[in-house]
Amino acid sequence: MTVILLLIVGFVTGIIGALLGIGGGSIIVPILVLFFNVPMHYAVAAGLMTIVSTSTSVVPVNIMKGFVNLRFSIFLETLTVLAAFVGGLIGNHTPEHLLEISFGVILFLIALLYVRESFKKSDAITYETSYTNRFSDSYYDTERGENIKYTPVKLPVVALVSSFAGFASGSLGIGGGVIKVPVMNLVSRLPIKVSIATSNYMIGLTAAAGSIPYLIYGKSSPVTSITMVLGVIFGSRLGASKFQKVTDKRLRIMFAAVLAIIAVQMFYKGIQ
Repeated sequence: MTVILLLIVGFVTGIIGALLGIGGGSIIVPILVLFFNVPMHYAVAAGLMTIVSTSTSVVPVNIMKGFVNLRFSIFLETLTVLAAFVGGLIGNHTPEHLLEISFGVILFLIALLYVRESFKKSDAITYETSYTNRFSDSYYDTERGENIKYTPVKLPVVALVSSFAGFASGSLGIGGGVIKVPVMNLVSRLPIKVSIATSNYMIGLTAAAGSIPYLIYGKSSPVTSITMVLGVIFGSRLGASKFQKVTDKRLRIMFAAVLAIIAVQMFYKGIQ
């Protein structure tokens, strides 16, 4: 029965992760901790492994449709991978309740940002087109029926926050997408679909780096991880097929709702 439940959770998480660019770790980790009584460190390891699965499942589709900004992702990921490995080392030696509280606080703050954005018009975030840089790109938006051009801005800030996302990924098992998507969308002014797709591309590398210390220290459950990975693979493929049809505003609302629910649950778990 447990195996079936894990498959279902993995499948649903895969769909959400593919749609929101968060890899699913921010969903899987608290579910394993709160409902399956998996120790936090083992849950983090499982979350990281499922993130890799989500990324590899959806990235080819997103690249083919032009949603992934490859140059920008490589620029950000250089620092993020190193920070993820360091975060994994530190996370292995951090008390579980501190990880849980940190997890909840980070997600709740990000959710508040998206609650604010959700009440704005769908085109409230303007994309920089007055000048170009090496990361400028475009994609065809079926919702608007036009080619959307954009140029990432505030590159030093985004690079710094992405490094923090890598650290959080390694220590909390969240892949970093819950931090990377908002900073790319709200700070660097990338369209939400590009932010999500580019995040999905990056989180696979970030999670792989962050999972290494957990494997070294033997804090992983192969049965749990493999079961959830199977569910995630099928769910993420379904989510990827629906991604282009979902409106930008709906994506922001979904992002905020998922993060808020998880944040409250994990914070409560940490203070018990």
